[in-house]
Amino acid sequence: MIQIVMDSERQKRYSKSLIDEMKIDGSKTIVIKNTDMSSTSKQRRLQWLWNTEISQSGLGQDDTKESVHTRAKLMFAHPILMRDDEVYPLLYNAFKEAVKTSENYALFIKDFAEQYISTERLSRKQRAEYLKDIQNYWTEKGVELTDPSLQGLDQYLGYKIKKKQKKDKNDIPNI
Repeated sequence: MIQIVMDSERQKRYSKSLIDEMKIDGSKTIVIKNTDMSSTSKQRRLQWLWNTEISQSGLGQDDTKESVHTRAKLMFAHPILMRDDEVYPLLYNAFKEAVKTSENYALFIKDFAEQYISTERLSRKQRAEYLKDIQNYWTEKGVELTDPSLQGLDQYLGYKIKKKQKKDKNDIPNI
């Protein structure tokens, strides 16, 4: 069985070529379905693994995976939601305006992140961006995060998996 995710012009051309080469004899069935774009359980598992590793690194201000998660929501999910969500910027800006003169401003912002910034609302693509941002930030600081490719999770960060294979002119590309 071949599954092709239609995410590039090359994939589109390949699919057309594949269909053009098929015999019209009823021996093949083509199924087209929507790709689930919600974040995956593997992305969530990687996120919490990294939160734990970061909390145990001794770097930063957070010593629990939950506090790492809250800070990551503010640092990395917040900009994504500000850019991509229509309602979130309105809510955040109104909240910020309401608490801007409070002595507890920083605490209110932290509480807002804990209660109202939800990584569950991120799409698969947004979650991949979020995870890449976390990975880049913390590896630059020297934290050794689990390599997603060792867990088979690199595809959930948007990385292309390359396999070495001998090419035969009659081979169909591995998709």
